[in-house]
Amino acid sequence: MQDTIIEDTSSHEVLAALQSNMVAFWSAYGRAKGSTWQATSEVVWFYTGIKVPLFNGVLSADLNPDGVKATVDGLQAKLDEQGAPALWWIGPGSKPDHIGSLLEQHGLQPAGEVPGMAIDLVRMDSKPEMPTNFTVQKVSKPEMQSLWGRIAAVGTGFPGDAVDAMARLEATLGDTQYMAQHRYIGSLNGTPVATSAMVLDSGVAGIYAVATIPQARRKGIGRIMTVTPLLEARQIGYRVGTLQASSMGYPIYKKIGFKDVCKYRLYLQAGAR
Repeated sequence: MQDTIIEDTSSHEVLAALQSNMVAFWSAYGRAKGSTWQATSEVVWFYTGIKVPLFNGVLSADLNPDGVKATVDGLQAKLDEQGAPALWWIGPGSKPDHIGSLLEQHGLQPAGEVPGMAIDLVRMDSKPEMPTNFTVQKVSKPEMQSLWGRIAAVGTGFPGDAVDAMARLEATLGDTQYMAQHRYIGSLNGTPVATSAMVLDSGVAGIYAVATIPQARRKGIGRIMTVTPLLEARQIGYRVGTLQASSMGYPIYKKIGFKDVCKYRLYLQAGAR
């Protein structure tokens, strides 16, 4: 059944949609061969083993204190086995209310905050002017998936072994839910330099993995890679775009028209307890 389109950013449904859209994006990695995906009404977490915290962790938590400990223990077993750190995303709907202090009691460390943002697509400006010799194309086959993963990882600042792991993992994805997502590669003078992804789920258009390799920055490419998918979503009837903003991307998203709607507190689970 098709999602009910959320009409505007002031809707009380936006926060839940932002959260569930994020879960939809990361689920593709959790379902990959060799990964772990745990999803119940109380908690959603995944573990890929890629040695970057972003690719392992808890996306949604509606737990009691015992459930927090059980989830920490479940993730810790993966950390002890594979060594890759993990993040807990604590959003406005996370429970219990004192989950942050419980996580710290279990040895996790605060790792900053990430804004959750939304934009009214009806009011968004049209596509910005393209730099000379810049093109955007959709990912359509495993070879492009691998390239997308590599460019996204480099543009995000992953270390070399994580770049290779990301490229390998991305090329293996191909189930129905993954194929329903949209991935984009931006090329400058024929050389791939940027990525983005879009997930149409929970009534909103979620934007992810906006990344530009260092040599191609400060040319407006990040803006193009964000706006291009959103214009596509608007054309087919979506009214609201959402994302979780990095510190690098935040000023760009504000200029495009995104507004803060919530904050996620991040907690890092790393190493032996």
